Amino acid sequence: MIITGIIGYPLDMTLSPKMHRAAFEAQKINGAYLEIPVETARLKEVLDSLRIIGCRGINVTNPHKETLLPLLTKMSKEVKEVGAVNTIVFDNSDIIGYNTDIFGLESLLHKINYEISEKNILLLGAGGAARAAAYVIHSHTPKTFFVMNRNFPKAQQLAQKFGATAVKMNLSSPLLNSADMVINATSVDLQNDVTPFMQKDSLYLDLNYKFSHKKKAGIKMVNGLEMLVHQGAKAYSLWTGQEAPVDVMKQALGLNHD
Repeated sequence: MIITGIIGYPLDMTLSPKMHRAAFEAQKINGAYLEIPVETARLKEVLDSLRIIGCRGINVTNPHKETLLPLLTKMSKEVKEVGAVNTIVFDNSDIIGYNTDIFGLESLLHKINYEISEKNILLLGAGGAARAAAYVIHSHTPKTFFVMNRNFPKAQQLAQKFGATAVKMNLSSPLLNSADMVINATSVDLQNDVTPFMQKDSLYLDLNYKFSHKKKAGIKMVNGLEMLVHQGAKAYSLWTGQEAPVDVMKQALGLNHD
């Protein structure tokens, strides 16, 4: 049996089990995907236990995407550059970290046919998801790139790493009106606070898929479901060595497949 799962705290709502279990079933793989709520203090103990029982790999969600890094024995170049991990592969005694959020966000942007180059981008948040988003944004050479976060030193650190400008959290900032795209990478639903200040024909991209989007005239609203599917598909391939059945995974989450 292939044992996989997801760790985070709390795990109050995650759609990852639904799509991974559907993928296992579709490919007739004897696989399990576990939901494992883990507090930070128990991370090492739980990772060691999972490795010992033969777990193939896990997804990592809040609040562990950054705090787990010291426990990895190996990491991909993306994890080294981003400073956040969302997928782990257990390989004998090694705990190997990957960041498939990058692939997931790239896939989402491709799906909606959005080009970041020469656009004004405002990123809200500076945690694990924001770090992956900053990596993608920077790689596409935006016209301007701002990082806004309540913890200003953390925003400064992220901005410096990816060629952005850090600003203090201000949800009535003129930056909202000048942004072509606002990316919410926080765990808070900010759409009612942010979209009233955004310019017509701009894009509000929420990396969180938990919030129901409220229509705002003239603003394109996109959530993180497509990103979830594609980052999950990449993780699935790392664990199984097979190409993930993306259409099946989308269907499990109620998304129309291509």
